[in-house]
Amino acid sequence: MNISDFPNNLRVLRTARGYTQAYMGHKLHIQRQSYCNYENGQRSPSLEITSSIAEILGVDLNTLITAKLPADVLTKEDLAVLEDYLSLPPKAQADIRLQIEQLKMNSAES
Repeated sequence: MNISDFPNNLRVLRTARGYTQAYMGHKLHIQRQSYCNYENGQRSPSLEITSSIAEILGVDLNTLITAKLPADVLTKEDLAVLEDYLSLPPKAQADIRLQIEQLKMNSAES
């Protein structure tokens, strides 16, 4: 578990969905300040709460905990594309990566 990415991922995913810390606290049945402590990296949630956070944010636990999400860069549309990609089987993901590489090469030639 790369805990250094976790607080950033909480904030990025929450704000991309338009949720407030108070909303997250309410959904998790915890105080807003407790949730704020998770985003600030001052405390780590239990596995049960982490699982609930992932469910609320609509991502899998692996993405929530270990993904290196760029701060303040992902839009709702970006997240939707990322979630669609992550929901695909590995072969389809590999095909998409190849298509992206081909598009990049074609763009560089233009």
